[in-house]
Amino acid sequence: MFAERLKNALEHSNISQARLAQELGLTSPAINRWCNNVTEPDNKTIVKIANILGVSTDYLLGNDIEINDKLENELREKEILKKTLIKTGYMKDDEDLTNEELKNLIEFVKTNKKYIKECK
Repeated sequence: MFAERLKNALEHSNISQARLAQELGLTSPAINRWCNNVTEPDNKTIVKIANILGVSTDYLLGNDIEINDKLENELREKEILKKTLIKTGYMKDDEDLTNEELKNLIEFVKTNKKYIKECK
């Protein structure tokens, strides 16, 4: 859960893993291990990450569903889209969507859904 929330918060804040590593005084591979759910940072580092990314520690740790609803909804939509695109063969399992791509796809689906309903 931490890994997915960290990746989503990074994308939402437009901060790269490399920049986060630099601001924390760590290496990029360390951040990458967090994003790939290999390891997790200690509590003091989680507080620093939350401050840098503008999210709460509760959001990063998954302790409060109501905190940062916008980020949580984006993460849910992204996962649904990714699973659907993989299942239909439009995306490979190891690919990922940026926030911009996610927003464009969601807007595309909404626009076309509205158009199809109007044509009935």
